[in-house]
Amino acid sequence: MLVAGGWEDSEKEEVRIIIRTEVEKIEAVNIPCTQLSMAFFDRLYEENIVRDNGHIVKCLDSFCDPFLVSDELRKVLLMEDSEKYEIFSQPDREEFLFCLFKHLCLGGALCQYEDVLDPYLETTKLIYKDLVSVRKNPQTKKIQIISSVFKVTAYDSNGVCYPSTKNHEQTFSYFIVDPMMRHVHVLCHCFGVGEMS
Repeated sequence: MLVAGGWEDSEKEEVRIIIRTEVEKIEAVNIPCTQLSMAFFDRLYEENIVRDNGHIVKCLDSFCDPFLVSDELRKVLLMEDSEKYEIFSQPDREEFLFCLFKHLCLGGALCQYEDVLDPYLETTKLIYKDLVSVRKNPQTKKIQIISSVFKVTAYDSNGVCYPSTKNHEQTFSYFIVDPMMRHVHVLCHCFGVGEMS
């Protein structure tokens, strides 16, 4: 439940996100969340983006601003003119599972990429399972996702103010709503290097 800029957690303690400006508009885009299996990423093996041993196929370095693209995985994730970009359709790319995977693969400003796919898949799976709630449908007896996922952006008089004033593909804030438990999980990241002393 939204409570004056925050919400209450399961212990009825108020949790707040502090935005130091007057918010004029909040945008919440519904993100599809239907995938129940990591088999969604099997096509990376089938299309030779990843070798059978799990190593990501390398390519000549190029830039897709601001990302260094040095392997076929980043090509598939970033470069629309890549010959294998379309192994994931636009609806596939909008799925929360794909978004998580992409965010992890692209990393932060000081990211050191993995040479094998497994760490990306395992971390994506662990985070996804922690954030998304499922239940067994009483009629069909099949597992279904009950969580709703929203990508949230707040605006003040100058433009975007949350999750950051700087727009970047790796800056995001997802609100994952569990209607049964009445919980909201927030997964938020602001791209860049923080202050270092």
